[in-house]
Amino acid sequence: MTEHNPIFLLICLSLLLAMPACRPTTAHTHSPEASPHFYEDSLRTFGRAEQLYSAGKYEEANLCYDSLFILPIADADHPDAMTAEEFRKLSVKTFNSLMVNYNILGEYQQGYNHLDSIERLNHPVISRHARRELWVAKAQMLMALNRAAEATDYLNRAMALQGENDDPESEIYCTSVAGITYMGVDTATTHAERAFVRAYEAVKRAGGTRVGCYPMAVGKLGFIYQMQGKYEECIALSREAVEGDTIDTAMQGRLMAAENLMNTYMELGLYDDALRYCSIGTNAKEIEGISNLTSRFFRVKADIYARTNRMDSALYAYDQADSCLAIFNNPDLRDRMRLHRAFCLSMIPDSIRSALHTLSQVVPRISDSYSAYSYCMYGEALVRAKRWDEAVHWLEPGMQKAKMLDLSLCATAAENLADCYQHLGQKDKLTAFFPEYRALRNSIADREKVRQLASANIRFKTEKKEQENRALSAEIELKNASLKTYMAVGAGALMLVLALIGWFVMRHRNLSLHLRLQEQQQEMADERLREQEAQLHRLIASRQELNERNRDLLRQLSDIQAAHENSCDLDRVMESLQDNLLTREEEKHFRSAFSAIYPSALTRLREACPAITRGEELFCMLILLKQTNEEVARTLGISVASVSKTRYRLRLKLELPEGSDVDAEVRKVMRG
Repeated sequence: MTEHNPIFLLICLSLLLAMPACRPTTAHTHSPEASPHFYEDSLRTFGRAEQLYSAGKYEEANLCYDSLFILPIADADHPDAMTAEEFRKLSVKTFNSLMVNYNILGEYQQGYNHLDSIERLNHPVISRHARRELWVAKAQMLMALNRAAEATDYLNRAMALQGENDDPESEIYCTSVAGITYMGVDTATTHAERAFVRAYEAVKRAGGTRVGCYPMAVGKLGFIYQMQGKYEECIALSREAVEGDTIDTAMQGRLMAAENLMNTYMELGLYDDALRYCSIGTNAKEIEGISNLTSRFFRVKADIYARTNRMDSALYAYDQADSCLAIFNNPDLRDRMRLHRAFCLSMIPDSIRSALHTLSQVVPRISDSYSAYSYCMYGEALVRAKRWDEAVHWLEPGMQKAKMLDLSLCATAAENLADCYQHLGQKDKLTAFFPEYRALRNSIADREKVRQLASANIRFKTEKKEQENRALSAEIELKNASLKTYMAVGAGALMLVLALIGWFVMRHRNLSLHLRLQEQQQEMADERLREQEAQLHRLIASRQELNERNRDLLRQLSDIQAAHENSCDLDRVMESLQDNLLTREEEKHFRSAFSAIYPSALTRLREACPAITRGEELFCMLILLKQTNEEVARTLGISVASVSKTRYRLRLKLELPEGSDVDAEVRKVMRG
């Protein structure tokens, strides 16, 4: 099943190193609150052992773990002790830690004996609730001891247990580790596949998991599907593992899943996709136990470059893979990498001699578990060098070994062997070999058809997915463009609204200022008119006062004349006083003040009565100012009878009917 059992042990050791982080993170569904002494007991037992483990004192840590199993369980005599569920959780942690410690120490037999002694305690909690974890741990030790039958028996018993506890994380953990261990002890993948499927289904029921070993289990299940030719199932599962949990302890599982994707895409001829997943492993950060895994990514990268005839890049990738193995410090793995590099070098005609020299040194050192690959590669390189006899010597045993490992490798070896028989003229061997060769070719042809169909289907789905992604991207871009357009239009509309609001506000402000200015100007004009009107009335009042004084003076003169008959000419004096009552200058000033108050009044009057005289104009002006007959007489210095005569003349000139109010008509004409 595996290329090399010690390598699988190293992978399992890497898994075990991740076990502490694989512990359930969710509380047990029905577990009560922590008992009063739970943390104290756990620190005194498991906590102390963890400190010793961190200090590298693995043997002392293993002894410290045993103190857990003598702690009391809560009952009538010990009401404050740990509950059964708390004891189960600490027991599971202890089993995991013991596996890690004994794998680090390489003392697998001692580890098995230790775990077996714990089982012989017949502890009531372990016997009822933690046997599955214990049996899986014992199977790990037995796998390392190459006691496959016993390990398989423990795994079968562990997987047969049902309802030992209702912890979904326990189900996921045990089925994942059991499946990985099955692959190390069983030549078939049936049991491993069932265990991995159980882990996968448990995760789906639980709605996800943070168990660190689960991605490795999914990666292994994907590998099984790849070997079975179920390429689409392998890709789907491996992608789930790669894109799932990202905690450091799950990194190895994610890388194994990425390796499945890389190998599957390479086998299907989808080299671009293979290189994309290859970069996940070649760019992975360094964590403990990852160097060997990283080297395999570089080796597959080199194989892809070799298949696409990029030999320089392929050789450089092989050198990078070898540098990773130098850190890992495993001579056998480094010899394998040199084997692949030399085989790649043999594809270059000028370098075939150097490649054969390296192969002749490396092939004898390759372990028996990998000898099928070394023999077939060496034989194919000898065929390229046309050294037929030597090639047959390596291809015949290599083909027999490859039958149990790799059908494609076996078919390639058979084709090279047939060429050797033909060039050597060994027709009897060729005739006897031909049926087997034809069967291999038919198997490869059938497998190639399946591979091509899977490749076409995957390529079709990939292109369809890409089209959907492009359509989705175009839709998103269209929505973004529409959104941008709407935002731009909205921003423009908002700016326009703000501009209109600003314009209306400024216009309203300007109108308010303009109205206020007009009001101020109107107030100033009204004030000026009031002053001018007051001045006009003062002028009229002064004329009237002067007229009164003149009248008094006339009365006095009349009295004097009556007393002194010949003293003076009274009529001449009176006429002189009346002529000087309203001078030209005063009349001009009066007209100016009147025109300021009533600018169009005289114009309308003259249009209505072109024959009007200056005296009559003054009369009309006083009528508009609402002066009485006496006030008009005093202002003009005439008698009231003269006022009546003037009014009569105006009636005639204005052609007013008898009985009409002259004063009202004059005001109507002058006001328009």
